[in-house]
Amino acid sequence: MDYMTSWLEWYGIKYSYLFLIVLTLAALEVQIEGKHGWMKKIPTWRVKSKIFGFFMGGKELTGYLFYTLLLLILFFHFPFLGGATWSFAAEIEIISLLVLFSVFWDFLWFIINPYYGIKRFKKQYVYWHTQWFLGVPLDYIRGIAVSCGISLIAFPLGFAKWLYALCIFMLGTFVIIGIRRIVSKF
Repeated sequence: MDYMTSWLEWYGIKYSYLFLIVLTLAALEVQIEGKHGWMKKIPTWRVKSKIFGFFMGGKELTGYLFYTLLLLILFFHFPFLGGATWSFAAEIEIISLLVLFSVFWDFLWFIINPYYGIKRFKKQYVYWHTQWFLGVPLDYIRGIAVSCGISLIAFPLGFAKWLYALCIFMLGTFVIIGIRRIVSKF
């Protein structure tokens, strides 16, 4: 097996595994929130932050999101405790993946949520995403652009990994949309 094949296999497995984590986290959040997004009915602290609001379309930071993101940051850095070598390029990959992960985590919440699905993924039903462009929340476009921009810091390999992760996340998302459509017919 040549280097390129083993690289594609390893990162294919790694990013597919991360997609399963994204999907699981979205499903867990659906169980917690039900039809009320952005922790509307959950007893969690909320803070208006200009920095967070800038990146998240003016939304407030919740205690739930803060601690979930902290948990994800710790989780993404866990391999370094197990012997993986830390490098600037590895840190760039982690940050870029975390941002990309967040976009798909949010979108999958809508897809698998029985109160929404792809048909109700629209501005009139999703009050907490106030800015939309081309049928998607502007936060998603910003998130993907920021994630891509971060990956370009480690160009060319960092961008290649990012593009591969994006493709796997998109493929996984299309599979989930297809499954959701089939299941909803029964």
